[in-house]
Amino acid sequence: MRISQVSDGVVEAPRRTWFNGVPPEEWMPATGVTDPDHPFRVNFGAFLVTGDGSVTLVDAGWGHRAHEVAGLAGAGEMLDRLADLGVRPGDVDRIVQTHLHADHCGWLIKDDAGTPTFPRAEVYVHEREIAYWTGEEVAAIPANHSMVPAVRKRIEAVSAAGLLRAFGGELPLSDAVTVLPAHGHTPGHVVVLVADGGAAAVIVGDLAHHPTHLEHPGWLPVIDHDPPRSVESREMVAALAAERNATLLAPHFPILTVVGVSRDSGGGVRATVRRDEDQAG
Repeated sequence: MRISQVSDGVVEAPRRTWFNGVPPEEWMPATGVTDPDHPFRVNFGAFLVTGDGSVTLVDAGWGHRAHEVAGLAGAGEMLDRLADLGVRPGDVDRIVQTHLHADHCGWLIKDDAGTPTFPRAEVYVHEREIAYWTGEEVAAIPANHSMVPAVRKRIEAVSAAGLLRAFGGELPLSDAVTVLPAHGHTPGHVVVLVADGGAAAVIVGDLAHHPTHLEHPGWLPVIDHDPPRSVESREMVAALAAERNATLLAPHFPILTVVGVSRDSGGGVRATVRRDEDQAG
């Protein structure tokens, strides 16, 4: 199995909102910074998973309107990065959406007309996620106002093309790729376990924006939909990673940040960055 991280843009900006309600004097030492307004480097994009006979994308980046995002370098270049790997849109068999925030599902369509970017790809989205973004509750939350029309347009487009695949619970896509519910960040957030013999990796979506989130599951971004559930999901993924000695990957980590998890003598979680291309920015 091979996992490749592909970028759809990179931005550097302060990220106090990653640690909602946590005093800066607590989270700054853990992240290696001395200024609460330190600009963290944040990647946007997707993961390409191959090796099981299928070409799978996990998430779909900002999309064709990424250039409208202020300060986003390399905006909207995800298709170019896939081409660098020899993958064309028609080669993609399936897309797993960890969730439907606008920066994760953008390339589900390639234009304002709603044309699917990946004409053959089945798009897997948890049923709770679909229900949330197509229901009435989401429109009442101010933080979602700008996202709702764009997300609905993308889901409607892939549904109209017959490509949308809703699921509930754990979903094995192959012997090597399994989708696991990890709700909280959004109502239907999921993670993707990739296994190859004794090796394993977990693509964690937005359960972690920084490696320190794995050691401190209660340090949550302000945008989390269900904080208690999000904490449970972080703890579940950390336990899974420790049990399987799995590598953890996240779309917002700078490329390439690879994180390992272990248990300390007291049973707590310790996250170790095995490879880090300037995580602190």
